[in-house]
Amino acid sequence: MSKRYNHYHVKIDFDKKRPECNIGNLYSEYMSGKTNKDSFHFLSNSFTLIASRSKMFVDGTILSNSTNSINSQLLKGLLYYYSLAKDFPNIKQISIIRKRAKSIDFNYKECKTDIIQPIIGSGNKKFSLQKDKLKVIFEETEKGNAMRIALSYWLKGIASKEKYYKFDHLWRAYNRLFMYQGNTSKEVDCMSKMRIFIINNKNLFTNTLKITNAYTNNELRDFRWRSLILNDYATSKKTKAFHDFILRYHDIRIMKLFNEILPYRIDFLNQENLFRNVQTHISSNTTLHDVELIPLLSIKYAYFVRNKMFHGEIPDSTFKIHKNNEDIEIDRLNDILSTLIFELLNNNDMLR
Repeated sequence: MSKRYNHYHVKIDFDKKRPECNIGNLYSEYMSGKTNKDSFHFLSNSFTLIASRSKMFVDGTILSNSTNSINSQLLKGLLYYYSLAKDFPNIKQISIIRKRAKSIDFNYKECKTDIIQPIIGSGNKKFSLQKDKLKVIFEETEKGNAMRIALSYWLKGIASKEKYYKFDHLWRAYNRLFMYQGNTSKEVDCMSKMRIFIINNKNLFTNTLKITNAYTNNELRDFRWRSLILNDYATSKKTKAFHDFILRYHDIRIMKLFNEILPYRIDFLNQENLFRNVQTHISSNTTLHDVELIPLLSIKYAYFVRNKMFHGEIPDSTFKIHKNNEDIEIDRLNDILSTLIFELLNNNDMLR
């Protein structure tokens, strides 16, 4: 086994002091480190990673080599600092010191002009993640990796002013979370398990509920439900799936929506002798189950929108000369997804 006699001190300085980031010392596992851990020291305007390795770096390639474990550790530190910050930090300088036998034999610095800023944003964030809940990202576990991936896309998404870039990154963050929670390779099964998790843990999603509960019936109808139904249940072979989709919900507002879209597939339902069953279900559910709106919009509907874009079924949504209804819809989905992902990250201890 190689001796870890190269002791690297990698310090990242930021543009200003942020008291909320002054956490002190944390320790992190690293890939192939076995029982060894690196240490982080978080101050208000910087953090320092102290890592001992057998490999010797003699220049700044320690930053550009994406496969080395020090680079991966720096990602953890950046994610933690950016997540705790109330705004979107800028990196001012990166310095690397290598020590051997207690003496410094290498010193390297990169200034702001040579650095790619991981996040480019302005103003304050409306989300405040809990520092203790975030410590999971320092773990070399399946969960730690999933949270790091989700966090990176979520941060990029909420920082962006471009709504379709934002939607793409928020969806990727959400995808990583429900794929982790679902614990299977089948995307549709993972989404189903996330739907159940959300419905069974309504108390975790108070902020998202405030958004969805504020929608009027007219605003809910503004989403392209007809297009979704014609897309997802295109032929009579999908009639049973359409029937089952309706019967999964019980909220009175959703029932009103379903009652309006039934005519699009009433012939198929009658052919399969399922119309009466659907009609009875809709008419008998007359109470509020408000949490159901969250998975309906964030999973079922957002997945429909994402697929239309991802598979190139529609022209690029930014190729236009004027704002349209699609822009309003994406803004609403972004509002839901950014808040929902925040609440999932902040309650990641409730995930498997």
